[in-house]
Amino acid sequence: MQAKKFTMVTPNQLDLSLAHLRQCSESSIKKMVSSLEKCGQLNPIIAAGDEKSFILVDGFKRQQAAVIIGMDKLSAQVLPLSKVNMKAYIYLLNRNDGFSFIEECLLIHELVEKDGLTQTEISVMLERHKSWVSRRLNIYRNLNSKVIDDIRTGLIPSGSGRSLAQLPQCNQVDFSAAILRDDLKVNEIKRLVNLWKKADSPESKRFVVEKSKKALELSQMDYVEKIDPRIPQSVRGWYKAVCNLRKNALILKQQSMKGFGAMNMETETILYQSLEKTDKESQEAISCAYASLQKEEKTNETRSKSSK
Repeated sequence: MQAKKFTMVTPNQLDLSLAHLRQCSESSIKKMVSSLEKCGQLNPIIAAGDEKSFILVDGFKRQQAAVIIGMDKLSAQVLPLSKVNMKAYIYLLNRNDGFSFIEECLLIHELVEKDGLTQTEISVMLERHKSWVSRRLNIYRNLNSKVIDDIRTGLIPSGSGRSLAQLPQCNQVDFSAAILRDDLKVNEIKRLVNLWKKADSPESKRFVVEKSKKALELSQMDYVEKIDPRIPQSVRGWYKAVCNLRKNALILKQQSMKGFGAMNMETETILYQSLEKTDKESQEAISCAYASLQKEEKTNETRSKSSK
């Protein structure tokens, strides 16, 4: 490689044809504006090409901030790079400084589809294992373009792409809307996708998307009862029964709020009989449970007094 050289460039005349590979949030640009105003330019930007056209490779936030505050010149380090190597440098220079998962996916997809590189060539260029490249390429190919835009613009978490790619593309947009609506975090998105995949009916799948918080709450109930260390082994069966009763009560409430639609008199009679029987047995079970707890409480009080 030829020796590096430095020069001064005009911020608003740089070639930004690679800017789509490096997303800059408004907040990060505002911070850079403040930094340039207070401290000036601390590090040179990285560019490639010649004096006729310098292509920006690294320093997209500095470039945008410089344009905003009207800086005439920026210091630039110019490297003799091919177009493919420019793209690789965008990653290599930023992999330890907030290069997002979706940006990795986009870069790899572009190197394959636009530049014709093999996955092996990309793995060598980016200093990564081939499986790392393959996973990101497959995820990008499986994502709906609208979802990709939502991730890149920060509407939904960058890490959500891993989970959403497991869904049919036709369902991903609804999931993205649910994530935005309920402000779901990456771990919640992962759990929600798993719930959707396990759902055994269209109605259940729709419930997961439309009532995502409630679906997560219901699924968490089983999770909590299994791992809660405060519950002795001797009463975990009782505790699980209480949790399941509450979960089924919440499900019944949700189903009832949806309405029944058209039904004949015979069906209505069957439903009433089932509800009345369940109501009676549930109340008896809850009364029995309270009585057992109160009895245990009195026993513990007696033991406590005896020990004194």
